[in-house]
Formats: sequence, structure tokens, C-alpha cells
Amino acid sequence: MVISREKVIPLIDIKIDGERVEQVANFTYLGHWITEDGRSYQEVKRRIGMAKNTFSRMSKLLTNRRISFATRSRLTKCYVWSIFLYACETWTLNASLERNIEALEMWLYRRMVRISWKEKKKNKEVLEEIGLKHTELLKTIKTRQLAYYGHIRRHQSLQKSIMEGKINGKRQRGR
Repeated sequence: MVISREKVIPLIDIKIDGERVEQVANFTYLGHWITEDGRSYQEVKRRIGMAKNTFSRMSKLLTNRRISFATRSRLTKCYVWSIFLYACETWTLNASLERNIEALEMWLYRRMVRISWKEKKKNKEVLEEIGLKHTELLKTIKTRQLAYYGHIRRHQSLQKSIMEGKINGKRQRGR
């Protein structure tokens, strides 16, 4: 795999013991989906699907009104968020992905308190109903990313060299 900004991905010619290594467009490494464009869009979408699937499998427990919302919230963070947040330190987020993440969190809260989309409640109203001032998932991701960056900066490693290194070649036009 070659990670590049170019539209036409250059071909590699690597041989091990005389046998050519196959070039792929994407692959899974330690449960994390890596694509040749180096973006996190597919991985975040995949993780959202996995989190929703887990929530759906546990919906009888997580939507049970006999259990307090605080307990259900802790269970959701334990079982659903942990699946979603796996390797989130390496994601590159843009505004579109941040909206998707916030939408996932609101989807989870709405299901937990059984608010139908037909009720047309705004996100702020839902958060007030459950006693939160703002969403937490995106803040958790950014906190983890910052902690991971600090970890990389403190140690002499290949990751630090990559983070601080310069890329050979010309930069793209524009700002």
C-alpha cells in the first residue's frame, strides 16, 4: 500500500524471496481499517456501525426504564463507547466526521430514553431531559488524541520522527 494525496496511486515493486508483494488499496491492522488515502472516514463509519450494532444487541438492557439513566449511561460508555473509541487517537477528524460522531451520541441518548423521531425534539431538549449540558463523545476523542500526541512527543521513536519530519517534494498550490 502507498499512502498518497495523488489521484493516481504509484505502483510498488517489492519482492521478498523473489516473490512480488501484492499492492492493496486498504487493509485491517490490529482491528483498525487503513486506507491508501490516509483518511479516517471509512474507519469512523465502520466504528459507528459497530457501536450501533452493539447497542441494538443490548437494547433490552440499555432502554429498560426500571434501570436508572445513570446506570444505563455507564453501561453504554462501557460496552458501546469502548467499541467506537478503539484507536480513535489516530483518526483525522473534519467537520463532517464530527457531525457524524455527534449524531451517533444523540442517537444513543434518544434510544436510551425512548424519544421517537416523530416527537421532533431538538438535541438541546434531549440533553436537558437527560441532565447533560453538552455532548461528551467528541470531547473524549479530542482528549485522547491530545494525550496520545503528548506521549509521542515525550519519547524518541519512529512516530515522533514521522510527526516532526519533512515531506520531500513540492507542496500543493494554494494556501
